[in-house]
Amino acid sequence: MNRFTATLAATAAALVSALPLAAPAAAQQDVVPIPEGQTHCPHGYVCLFRDYEFQGGGYAVAAPGELPWFGDIGFNDRMSSWANDSGITYCWYFDSYYSGEEHVMYDGYRVNVLPRENDHASSLRPC
Repeated sequence: MNRFTATLAATAAALVSALPLAAPAAAQQDVVPIPEGQTHCPHGYVCLFRDYEFQGGGYAVAAPGELPWFGDIGFNDRMSSWANDSGITYCWYFDSYYSGEEHVMYDGYRVNVLPRENDHASSLRPC
């Protein structure tokens, strides 16, 4: 019985190690980097910019995508402005996984966040 159990455990371990690892949530979404100098947000996307006045590059998320944690794309606590041309209303949050303060991002708006909100965004989803 011990030999059988050891063989079964070894086989299970080999099978598990052969399985592909799941991609991070952000990699599963349609997230496109915005190069520095581009201030335009494409139709169908909500865009997050590193600096005020839609400068500094950032990321565009295709609607109705979401990002539970900006750290997955190396952008946690870095947003200073946003543009929503997605066709739907989005919300961004101070904390990961849609917690903390909620901030509405209406479709068609371009906003510099308030000074107290600057560099505090950690997650995003339609709301």
